[in-house]
Amino acid sequence: MTKVLAFDLDGTLINNKNEVIGGEKTLKLLDKIKKLGFELVITTGRLDHDIYYINEKYGLDIKYRISQNGAVIQDKTSSKAMLLDKKEAIRLYKNLIEKFNDIRIELNTVSNRYWHSERDPDFPKEYYDSSAIKKDFSSIIKFQPIVLFLLIGDNCRIDSVQKYINENYEKFDAIKTSETSLEILKTGISKGNTLRKLFPDSKIISIGDSDNDYSMFEKSVASYYVGPDPKGAMKAKYNVLDIHEALVHIYEEEKNND
Repeated sequence: MTKVLAFDLDGTLINNKNEVIGGEKTLKLLDKIKKLGFELVITTGRLDHDIYYINEKYGLDIKYRISQNGAVIQDKTSSKAMLLDKKEAIRLYKNLIEKFNDIRIELNTVSNRYWHSERDPDFPKEYYDSSAIKKDFSSIIKFQPIVLFLLIGDNCRIDSVQKYINENYEKFDAIKTSETSLEILKTGISKGNTLRKLFPDSKIISIGDSDNDYSMFEKSVASYYVGPDPKGAMKAKYNVLDIHEALVHIYEEEKNND
């Protein structure tokens, strides 16, 4: 049976300074766990090029990469993307402009991010900048492979948009990724669902720190929530301080089982 260790990037493997949490100790543990027969898989809301950047920078030798919260799968030679329906995406885009014009709207293709205006400088930056400013997304939706919309606004407005989309668009799921952000993806797409489809008969262990990681926990024999949030702690089998603590526990458990 294949053994898989899946983990998130931001807040789990990488801190807000773009450094590995736990440094060399964490990297050495990942290597030890890989030598126990585990396939390492990064799952993130970022685009694939950011996983590639981290993989190359830290020599993780990761074969499978799951990006855009489960919508894009990439290995060393091929990629697969679960795309938004174009007609519905155009309809949604027009309705967002008309009904929620105080919300920031961003659009992701397989390899690029499109914005109407520059982001707030405090917003997390990509490791590789694939962004472009476009005043109108209509032609992009028509001619390019559209993966998701990212909406940014205050909590109450984001809740309102989420309710509107989930009630009016059967082909889309609106998923909060923070108190102020909402992603709109093809129905049924999540980190957990994609992970299980990629490894249908495998033993999966997962580590994450936010709501969009909970779907991984549901597909895992062991799951580790990183952080102090009681809600997150209830979703996972284990609650840990950081990824290093999770990896120490995983290594000891798996070493003893071998």
